[in-house]
Amino acid sequence: MKTITSIEYQKKNNKRVSVFLDNKFAFGLDLEIYLKYNLSKGVKLDDEFIEKILKAEDFSKALNYSIALLTRKDRTEKEIITKLLEKDYEKNIIDNVITKLKEYNYINDTIYCEKYINDKLKFSKNGINKIKNGLYQKGVDKGIISQKISMIDKEQEYERALAIAEKKIKTYKEMEMIKIKSKLFRFLVSKGYDFDVANKVISQLIKR
Repeated sequence: MKTITSIEYQKKNNKRVSVFLDNKFAFGLDLEIYLKYNLSKGVKLDDEFIEKILKAEDFSKALNYSIALLTRKDRTEKEIITKLLEKDYEKNIIDNVITKLKEYNYINDTIYCEKYINDKLKFSKNGINKIKNGLYQKGVDKGIISQKISMIDKEQEYERALAIAEKKIKTYKEMEMIKIKSKLFRFLVSKGYDFDVANKVISQLIKR
C-alpha cells in the first residue's frame, strides 16, 4: 500500500493536479479524475486501485485529444483510431473513446460521408471514382459509401465533367487533335470520372 502524502495543483494548468505517494511524485491527474475517485492526503492506495486511476486518466486524455482533433475538422472513426494508435493508447481505451464519441455524436461516418460527397461535388468537381477512393481511404464502411454514391445524379455527373473539360481544353493550345483527346481523357479520369463519361465528354467537345 502507498499513502498520498500531498496533492498539488499544477502551476501551468490548474485543471490538473500532481499526486505524491510516500513523499515522491507519482502521477498527474485531470481534476475530474481526482474528484471522481475522492483522493485526498492520507488516503492509502494499493497497486490495483492506482492502475484503475491511471486507466481513467488515459481514457480522459485520449477522449480530450480526440475531441480537440474533431474541433479542427470532421474525421471518420478510422481516422480517430489511427491518431490514437499513433499516441500508443491501448485498444480497450481506444474502443471506449470511440463508443463515447459516438454517444456524443461527435463521429458519425454516415453524416461524414454525405458531407464529403457534397463538398467534393461542389468544390472539387471530382467524379464518382475519386470520391469513392477517398472515402475508402478514410475507412468509411463500403455499404455506407455505396448507398450514398448511388444517390449521385448521373446526368449531373456528366455535366460536371463537361464543365471542367471545357475549361481545361482551352489550355491545350496549338496541339494536334489526337494529343488533345489523350490529355483530356487522362485529365477526366484523374478527376475520378469513368471511361464512358470521359469519352462522351470528349466526343461532345471535339464536335464543336
